[in-house]
Amino acid sequence: MVSVLGYHRAVLAVVRSLDERAWAALRGGPVDGVGDLLLRNAYRLEAEAHPVVHRAARRAAEALGMDSAIECFQVNGEPNAVYLHQDGPAVIVFQGPLLDRLGEDELTAVIGHELAHRLLWEAEEGGYLAVDRLLDAAAADARTPQQYLETHRRWSLATELFADRGALTACGDLSTTVRALLKLQTGLSNADPAAYLRQADGLDLSTGSRGTTHPEGVGRAWALKNWQVGDDVEALVTGPLDVDAPDLLDAVLLRELSRDFAAAIAHTEGLRTDAVATAAAGFADPPGPLGVPGGAMSRFDEPLTVRPVDGAPMPRPRPLTEATRRYLCYLLLDLATADPETGDDGLVASLAIARRSGLKGYDDVADDELGWSDRQRARLARAADEVVA
Repeated sequence: MVSVLGYHRAVLAVVRSLDERAWAALRGGPVDGVGDLLLRNAYRLEAEAHPVVHRAARRAAEALGMDSAIECFQVNGEPNAVYLHQDGPAVIVFQGPLLDRLGEDELTAVIGHELAHRLLWEAEEGGYLAVDRLLDAAAADARTPQQYLETHRRWSLATELFADRGALTACGDLSTTVRALLKLQTGLSNADPAAYLRQADGLDLSTGSRGTTHPEGVGRAWALKNWQVGDDVEALVTGPLDVDAPDLLDAVLLRELSRDFAAAIAHTEGLRTDAVATAAAGFADPPGPLGVPGGAMSRFDEPLTVRPVDGAPMPRPRPLTEATRRYLCYLLLDLATADPETGDDGLVASLAIARRSGLKGYDDVADDELGWSDRQRARLARAADEVVA
């Protein structure tokens, strides 16, 4: 069974909660047919003349548990295959000389990839299709906030990884699936999938894909291999937690992270004053008094444990980018200097927090902003080291 990515489920939960009327409008109405347009402008691949295509299509559909009719068309262009969503038969359009390059097993993988798009759009009573419509419309509007644009980018990456799972499920073989992917991407008539998988193993993909609509091919091959053995692959979609480029989910996470860190600071000996508590309360949502954070304060030199959103499992623990660490340094410094009465005791407490939290750049940030002398910095650092010890 092809499993939907955690990223899909989390974004669906967030979008569904934003505006019920907009959600209902997005889900309403049938999908317009595309048959007449294709009949006028494309060549229909009928079963009698193109039996291999239809055998591959039936095999892919059976493996994916689909019983809808499938229509295949051919048009000119660069080698590619595209699924066109409509009510009724599933429509797949082949472009250029793709069919001449693929064996039947590889063709089954390609068709499985395209049919997986239909599986996703029909799941959750059309919920994922509604999100896709919303994000596509948002991406086309110049007024759209950056968080939506980044969500659209990551959603597209996640959708292609889901479709790749459909390809592997359809043909049942990792090497065949990767070879089909390579033929599509490179235009080669032959390729070595084992070599490509070794290439993927030599990369650090935890920083995420830089693709805009599809992950890089080597990342897709890596994701297929690791998904097959049950490993998590969603780092390719999300990457580290970056305060400079959050999506809708990361915006929520960053607010929670700021709130919890501010609460931890405000309850630290040396900074436990009314003025610091008032400043820290500004990070609550809505602003208000902050309770004591649960358990020991998070160590931000370790991956974060990402919280669920409306019960939807979020992707893997997330490391922090340097920009996010610098943001946390400034948050700490703002609270450490919110009450002049805390004096050096407050600064020492903040340096100790930074050491416990893995914010190694905090000393430099504080020095740059406060203009410490070398002697003052050394004295405060020694005191903080003693507190930590």
